[in-house]
Amino acid sequence: MGIASSDITGLILAGGRGSRMGGVDKGLQLFNGIPLVEHALHRLTPQVGCVAINANRNLAAYRNLGLAVWSDEEETSFNGPLSGFLSALTHATTPYILTVACDTPLFPSDLAQRLSEALCQASAENQNARMAMAVAPYLEDENAKSNETSSATLKPQPTFCLMSTELRHSLRQFMQQGGRKIGAWAAQQACVQVAFNLPHDLPQAFTNLNSLQELQALESKLNRI
Repeated sequence: MGIASSDITGLILAGGRGSRMGGVDKGLQLFNGIPLVEHALHRLTPQVGCVAINANRNLAAYRNLGLAVWSDEEETSFNGPLSGFLSALTHATTPYILTVACDTPLFPSDLAQRLSEALCQASAENQNARMAMAVAPYLEDENAKSNETSSATLKPQPTFCLMSTELRHSLRQFMQQGGRKIGAWAAQQACVQVAFNLPHDLPQAFTNLNSLQELQALESKLNRI
């Protein structure tokens, strides 16, 4: 048994500079004719009680989606995904938040369920477990077949996390001390790693798009399937 969806606020992380994509706002780039942020919204909405967006520019465009838009705090602005985490942990009124990256349009439709079930199980065994992170196969060969993913090396997907809002104070302190890496902070939280390597899991589920070329390549690959 997992956490009720009504107890989870979903956060779409769209607050970066998009430096590796030429400085464009990633969330507003089109993927198969639809902005990346809307792909994330369509996948995330059925999994959680409400959805918000972390953004630091083009705020009007994001608000037009009818969602709350939470910017980074001034002192942490553009300091990476943890700034978005902190914004959500500060603003959310639910006991949990689930973070997803705007540049990963194919993330699992059962992400919240599997993370929450694993977190609940871990919490029953370890009272300190208040965070769960997805890990997924890293395939050097992008043409590898889906039935090969179960034996591939599992790589953390640090922007895909379910966490208790009680962690806001820990994160604020970590960032005030100069911390910026999700993995380093998560390691302090007895973070549970949840594998997304089942036979039905999409190999490209956690493919993140760091350049316009990568975006176009994934579009072409999916259109050939």
